[in-house]
Amino acid sequence: MAITSYQVQNILRTYAKQLSRGQRLARSRAASGPAPSDQVNISIEARRKQVIEKITAEIVSNIGYRLPGLGGGLGGVEEMALKQLSLEYGQDLDIGQDAVSGQLQFKVLDPQSGEVVKALDPEESARLQERLFVITQDIIDRNMV
Repeated sequence: MAITSYQVQNILRTYAKQLSRGQRLARSRAASGPAPSDQVNISIEARRKQVIEKITAEIVSNIGYRLPGLGGGLGGVEEMALKQLSLEYGQDLDIGQDAVSGQLQFKVLDPQSGEVVKALDPEESARLQERLFVITQDIIDRNMV
């Protein structure tokens, strides 16, 4: 069986068309950007992070508006975060709202009586507030479905 030059040219022409069509498709895909599935995954992660940060900020800002005393009026996440912060600090802590500045003010509690031993200075309270934010964020991230 003999293969004619017409058949060879026809096969080469078809192959060239397929190659050029593939190159055009690749260029159009590259120009349009990443695949939609990639954008959805990034968007979901970004949205999750944004929701976690919003919830954390709300919890930390409202934690000073509660009844005094360790754990008094705190919910599950707030109490867990404050206990973990107290463990890291090495002493029992309480949080209150500073009447003048409106900032959170941390106080050291006596472990036996639960009475306030001393109020921490604003710099130390600011440092503890940042750490409380991170701890709360971690707790929310673990609990979020």
